[in-house]
Amino acid sequence: MPKLARFSTPARLPDPNAAAWSARVSRLLAPYLSGELPQFYDPTKKNTPTGSPQPMLSWIAFPAVLKAQVPAPERWRLADGDRERQDEYCEWSVVRNRERKITRVTFTSEVPEYWEHLLATDPDRLVDLYRELVDPAVKLADLRDRNGRYRRRNLWNSSAPGRIAHLMQSNNSLFAAVDLVARATVLRRKNGRLINEQQELVRCSGLGNPLRHSDPQIALAVNVAARQGSEIALADPPGLHLGKPLTAGMITPDGADATDFWTIERGDEEHTLRARFEVPPGRGYVVGDITIGGRPIRHGGQIADRVQVWVKVIVMNGNHSPQPRPCSEGQV
Repeated sequence: MPKLARFSTPARLPDPNAAAWSARVSRLLAPYLSGELPQFYDPTKKNTPTGSPQPMLSWIAFPAVLKAQVPAPERWRLADGDRERQDEYCEWSVVRNRERKITRVTFTSEVPEYWEHLLATDPDRLVDLYRELVDPAVKLADLRDRNGRYRRRNLWNSSAPGRIAHLMQSNNSLFAAVDLVARATVLRRKNGRLINEQQELVRCSGLGNPLRHSDPQIALAVNVAARQGSEIALADPPGLHLGKPLTAGMITPDGADATDFWTIERGDEEHTLRARFEVPPGRGYVVGDITIGGRPIRHGGQIADRVQVWVKVIVMNGNHSPQPRPCSEGQV
């Protein structure tokens, strides 16, 4: 295929200022396009041959670090209570009724950079989206800092219970994904041998947290492609996406298929940015009445354990002969 005319908006959502978003993405990529990383490229600057593979790299939404450290159900409770722990490019929030049963869990993988773009290009639309998705009481002043810049962690997008807007923490952003993919194109060696184990690669390259699901999974897949001399780019539209939760083992009071309770709120089935898990009104029960493996759903983390997150990359055939480099400074 020829060069991309421009990067699409997240999930290709309509946006009259889409060109400005594409320019923002290009600026994000620009620092990685130097000679230091010759196997990472910008598909709006370079042709990509038709038929180049676009593998999907996927992982579980529930944080691997917490899962390894804390047994269930305590780990689910801890994850629900603090979005800083939700570090797998997916964050969620829980709504409960008066009986403290869960009625809705909202999941998002939408990058904060797009919402910064909205403030810069169409602040009225930004406020309208917040009012639609989060709360009708949102005001523009709530979303800006004293210098007029967008506040990712604002009154309406925080760790508090309720609805959320987009990814909040620094590990969950388009910048973090670009940085990881770009720098993972560098082969690494240690003690004279090529590193081919995913957690060791992350440690050696300083590519994030080796104990996460996402960082090691992405890093190794990109690194393996780079070993073949290929060039790698983020596929269009660039971003992180959600897959439907695995509902096998979910038992509903009326025998309904729990898959039907997953509703996409932003994006589509191919590129889901935001979705909620909620029992439709009129069924006579709520999410908290559903069981998984005989255990009632008391935490959003129980569902996050079954939600997939994914990113696509382009692997373009190349003739590079990459030479492994030693571990990054300060990394072992």
